[in-house]
Amino acid sequence: MNHAEFLAAVDADSRRLIDIALANLDVSLMCNDDWSMRDLVAHIGGVWSFVIANVAASSTEPSPPGERSAAPDGDTIGPWIEERRSALLDQFAARSADDAAWTFGNGSTVGWWARRMAHETVIHRVDAEDGVNDRQPIHGDLAADGINEYLEVGLVSSTRRPNRTYPPKTLHLHRTDGPGEWMLQRGSTENEVVVTHEHEKGDAAIRGSAMSLDLWVWGRSVDDVEVFGDADVAAAWQAMAP
Repeated sequence: MNHAEFLAAVDADSRRLIDIALANLDVSLMCNDDWSMRDLVAHIGGVWSFVIANVAASSTEPSPPGERSAAPDGDTIGPWIEERRSALLDQFAARSADDAAWTFGNGSTVGWWARRMAHETVIHRVDAEDGVNDRQPIHGDLAADGINEYLEVGLVSSTRRPNRTYPPKTLHLHRTDGPGEWMLQRGSTENEVVVTHEHEKGDAAIRGSAMSLDLWVWGRSVDDVEVFGDADVAAAWQAMAP
């Protein structure tokens, strides 16, 4: 996928996320027993605020998100999240993909953030949809890239668990609606993971569509994947989601 496609995904998925969430602020979410839609809005708005600050800064050092990063109480959360969305899209529109920006992963560009926000937003769009039992598809190309992005970023870069220990046994992911295979295994130390793209038998394997695999690696509930081999190994790898 290219930069323009990532930005189009952010635009469309953020719109749907907000529309659902603001109409159902008190609904509980399946992805987190402690979260309501209001908590989801506060979370995604805070994430967008952080990205806005770092895209705008054109710096190799991290920038704080500022006063607008905290979600307000009451009905003003609606205008707040709409303003955060507009500011995010405006910052991306004002910059080029190759422009410098601090990130927490490999690559320090605005394009890195556009890709990160496309996947952050679509996963939380599905969280909102699940709250009202109206899950819609994720485009296959976006979902397949979402698996790659998770394995490149989410599986290795986490402020919540910076020193995570990876499972000792291997996991194979196999996409069924297009090209895509991934082998996950522990590296030379328990804190290192190695991901390759190959057709090999793992201690466990997950087969499914790109969308289902994308949601599965992010720890979301899916009922249309096939699990082969050791289910405990598969569960241990899924538990690595940040």
